[in-house]
Amino acid sequence: MIAHSPKTAWTLRLDDDGIAWLTFDRPGHRVNTFGRETLDELEARLDEVAADDSIHTVVVVSGKPDSFIAGADLEEFSLIHDEDQARALSERGQEVFAKLASLSQTTIAVIHGSCLGGGLEMALACDYRLVTDHKSTSLGLPEVNLGIIPGWGGTQRLPKLIGLAPALKIILTGKPVSARKAFRMGLADGIVAEAFLADHTRRFVERVRTDAGRRDVLARRRRVRSRVQRAIEATPPGRALMLRAARKNVLRKTHGHYPAPLEAIRVIGETFVHPSMRTEADALARLACTPISRNLVRIFRSSQQLKKRSAKDGSGVRVGSAAVVGAGAMGGGIAWALSNAGIPVRLKDISWEAVAQGTSSAAAMFAGKVKRRRMTAGEMNLAMHRISGTVEYTGFGHVDAVIEAVVENMDIKRQVLREIERCVPRHALIMSNTSSLSIDEMAAALRHPDRFLGLHFFNPVNLMQLVEVVPGEKTSHEAVVSACELVRSMGKIPIVVGSCAGFLVNRILLPYIIESAAMFEEGVPVERIDRVLVEFGMPMGALALADEVGLDVGYKVAKVLEHAYGPRMRVPDGFGRIVQDGTTIGKKSGRGFYIYDSGNKRPNDEARALASNGHTAGGSNGEAIPDADVLDRAILVMVNEAARCLDEGIADDADALDLAMVMGTGFAPFRGGVMRYAQERGLREVVERLGELASKYGERFEPAPLLVQLAEGGPGFDGSVANGKGGERS
Repeated sequence: MIAHSPKTAWTLRLDDDGIAWLTFDRPGHRVNTFGRETLDELEARLDEVAADDSIHTVVVVSGKPDSFIAGADLEEFSLIHDEDQARALSERGQEVFAKLASLSQTTIAVIHGSCLGGGLEMALACDYRLVTDHKSTSLGLPEVNLGIIPGWGGTQRLPKLIGLAPALKIILTGKPVSARKAFRMGLADGIVAEAFLADHTRRFVERVRTDAGRRDVLARRRRVRSRVQRAIEATPPGRALMLRAARKNVLRKTHGHYPAPLEAIRVIGETFVHPSMRTEADALARLACTPISRNLVRIFRSSQQLKKRSAKDGSGVRVGSAAVVGAGAMGGGIAWALSNAGIPVRLKDISWEAVAQGTSSAAAMFAGKVKRRRMTAGEMNLAMHRISGTVEYTGFGHVDAVIEAVVENMDIKRQVLREIERCVPRHALIMSNTSSLSIDEMAAALRHPDRFLGLHFFNPVNLMQLVEVVPGEKTSHEAVVSACELVRSMGKIPIVVGSCAGFLVNRILLPYIIESAAMFEEGVPVERIDRVLVEFGMPMGALALADEVGLDVGYKVAKVLEHAYGPRMRVPDGFGRIVQDGTTIGKKSGRGFYIYDSGNKRPNDEARALASNGHTAGGSNGEAIPDADVLDRAILVMVNEAARCLDEGIADDADALDLAMVMGTGFAPFRGGVMRYAQERGLREVVERLGELASKYGERFEPAPLLVQLAEGGPGFDGSVANGKGGERS
């Protein structure tokens, strides 16, 4: 046995069979990540292996119970300031993994849990890979989501192993694949249940020590790649065709805003036949120091911090069972999220027909997971059995949490909340999935408001990770802690926000839609408004988004905000006329700002006529409004409202606010969020531009006091609490 310090991340244990077990267990860290120190330690262990003739096989395993290797240490990565540093880090990882790949001994990576980024690149440097069939096991190269490309050999080894097309899909999407899919595509050479992993590993070692066993494994890798795929990859025209198709697909999805996937295509194309680690390292170095990469890394780190954050004091209720009242689209989605987390849930509505609809919504979400092979039909069956329906409050006497998701009407919600409180135990959390109504006004209907708060899910629940946690004035700290832990258990990201009309995300998003509707009323064509915003980086235009949400829903929330905030959120009369028409309420009715027909959409001339009421508002000519004004009116109105939210302590800090807008609305991630965009554009320029817009279009553009203060020499939106009112709420 080779002994090492207990503080060592890499340990090497040699057994009597000539197998060296190389274990990665980074001290003081929940998951294993690579930094310079751990790379240096790995190299030292590899040197020991290379010098020991008694070792015939090296098995790489993780000492963490639920993950393999999560990738590079982002804390170290964020300290990179120039291309030379980035290149040096890339070359260092390449050097160490090349030493692993060149060992004379057989090398096997045994993967249980997440194997991402540098973790997968290290596994690719091994001769073989075994995976457990556990649902937590996933393999991927998510670097493009951080604005970079794999830099430790991933662009070189993965295409050679599994083929050009599947490698491009993994690298360009950044999405991990399950253990089963990894095995099917030849990324893994064996798959086994976790309980039998040790025995199976030894059997696999014995198998690949024989010529016949090695030939079987290599033959299987070849079989999983179709003849057509191999034939296309074998010729320059075939490869060029695949690379052009990949580039076209990336441009269609990203509109050219994200250089990393395009750079990955170039690197893979240039090195598929003639490998070049230097080409990979140079490309990573160019990308790593760009504002786009820094913004994407910042967003990712913020999301990870919110996922991991735990209460500094106090303890909450562990939710072992729950109930949802209201079986509409949101209620069914919330029931799905609870069941998906393994929590039994009662789904209540006033009729069995409504309950059946909610249950069907949950079933459709699970069916989608089965179709994508994220779960089996048997697992779906078990999950659906965790959802039970009712039209009474039977079963509520034993639940730990209830989420109310009835219609967005204060009187109805208060009545339902009173009914819930009479039926649940004293310790149970009571939460409302409201998008804009006052938490304190609802809490006033309860005898014990200390256990009540808002829990705002975003639609569709199965796709949207963000959940706003909204304490009221009398909500206890323990209730907030419990709610945040419940959200995390559902695999979502909780962000604690202050209670105000619209909370955080809708309060900032609605002015964007309202202003776009105002420009539409002034005569700016709908397709031009949306084109300008998509070119900026939004996932869809503001008016297309309004159609997706439903104009009736958006208008109702907008009127709530108008009532709360006055003239700066005045809803255009034309928006009201469109909604009041009754048949023009968005995509669900086939008619909104656009007409939807057989999967196509085109501008709705009737909506134009309704908005203008037969004439152009204010006598202005929408065609004369420049694209620069269209963009700034829509985006800077969000910046202005976001600054007010920070000033009022609705969000703890700029980082949390930006994460909420990226995850809750799709605000251009490569721009880093609303506040980061303002910071990078220049706060003085933003304030001056808002002043220009105010003089041209109205007082609603008057710069928020915090913007003016920071533009005059403040520290800027650096992630700290802007006004000292925030802090750790959860």
